[in-house]
Amino acid sequence: MRRIFCYSILVVAILFGATATGYAAVDLRWRPEFQVVHTGDSVDVGFYALSDSGADWPISAMEVIMLYNPDHLDFYDISTVGAPYQWLMNGFLSPSPDDLNLALDDGEMMYSAWAQLGVAAKATPSGLLVTTLRFLAKDPVSRTYITIPLTFGTQAKTRVFDGATPNLNVTGSLGTATIMVVPVGVLTSVAAAKAQADGSSVDLAGPISTRSFASYFYLEDFDRTAGIRVNCDPGEVQPEGTTPMVTGIIDTVDGERVIQATIVTPGDAMVIPKPYGVNIRATGGGLSPAGLLVKVAGRVVSLSPVDGTFELFDGTTSNLRVELHGLPTPDAGVFLAVTGALGADTSGTVLRVNNSQDLRTIPE
Repeated sequence: MRRIFCYSILVVAILFGATATGYAAVDLRWRPEFQVVHTGDSVDVGFYALSDSGADWPISAMEVIMLYNPDHLDFYDISTVGAPYQWLMNGFLSPSPDDLNLALDDGEMMYSAWAQLGVAAKATPSGLLVTTLRFLAKDPVSRTYITIPLTFGTQAKTRVFDGATPNLNVTGSLGTATIMVVPVGVLTSVAAAKAQADGSSVDLAGPISTRSFASYFYLEDFDRTAGIRVNCDPGEVQPEGTTPMVTGIIDTVDGERVIQATIVTPGDAMVIPKPYGVNIRATGGGLSPAGLLVKVAGRVVSLSPVDGTFELFDGTTSNLRVELHGLPTPDAGVFLAVTGALGADTSGTVLRVNNSQDLRTIPE
């Protein structure tokens, strides 16, 4: 099942040329940079070249060191399905510097790609899909990585070559893909957890903590499909921007779906997805984004400093109540953009805010 790619070609580009010190134009990235998969699942990771100049950047060739942990991932193929550019050659050459491609199942590889003669590939600001690496997930692990080091051993180097100036190294920043492998049966999305009936036991791993409060925090899928409140002991509240594993019971409290956590296992730090921009009408009823990190804008029309709340009105429907955690109430009449976790209590929908930077005055 495993394939080792060996190529011979009559016309060979000169890949070992000058390096422009401090000169960077093409970044190398994995997409997705974070995946949660079950043992035995196929793990497909797209490899992309991105121009950081704001415009397309021509590429003549690249040599890329790729490292992974063979205890957790089993490499078996590459695929160019969906790739917009057809390379003259791409794969794993043998022999290779430092014998990186002697065996592709040992976690050490060097990927090479040569552009068509006279037709350079183009890294775009949004990213050119170069190829897709395919693995099988093995033993469960909280985190395993696919990395692109700049150097390896005594000879191997990661290099991207300019498509206009011969031998010009235009390698920029290098990305890392993070894979979490979980046992079969563990849910990997909030959407799947919220689909369970109240009283169901769930194990959930992969979603990210977006906002944390005294005795609960909010988890959200990276694609912002769904979010949920996790009630827990104060000592188990997770930092924002981490990916904990939660074991607990699905419940509905004051109309809000929650997980009553019994075990919370800390996770690694990741980048929180941007909040959904919605109007106040969209925060209640229908396809409500309850549990998600959202941003709304409106005028402050009612204040309750004693209980730390105020109401926001944007002209679309009834007011949205904003619940402040450790923050002073704003002045009545100001126009604000407010970011917070959307939940509910006995009075209905509420936007929970815990950071002064999530309250932005909008000039009129």
